[in-house]
Amino acid sequence: MAFELNEEKALDVLIWWVEGSDGSIDFYEEEAVEKILKDMNYSPETYYEETMMHIGGLGTENIKKLVNESIEYGSTHFSDHRKQQAIALLYAVAESNGDISEGQQEKIDKLKRAFGTGDPKAFEQE
Repeated sequence: MAFELNEEKALDVLIWWVEGSDGSIDFYEEEAVEKILKDMNYSPETYYEETMMHIGGLGTENIKKLVNESIEYGSTHFSDHRKQQAIALLYAVAESNGDISEGQQEKIDKLKRAFGTGDPKAFEQE
């Protein structure tokens, strides 16, 4: 099955990217992700059964490429309101276990720069 980015899947990838950057995905983060997806009328099933399964089958370089493509997709296709909402939601996921890790903050800051400039190339993946 082909994995094509759309608004929902791009946000799914970004959630996964921020959520796991502290080295683990805990129960509270998982609960926050499910609540956020439902609040946005997105499918938790799409997140787990399509996006996570796709990411799980990728190598490191392809994961970096997918993250970059998701940021570019969001930068060019999300409205300003959706960009602000995505950042707020990613903060909520990161804060759900009580503390935002340095890695999570760095990723959110990079995403804010990419979304703030409207230039997807403003983001540079390490």
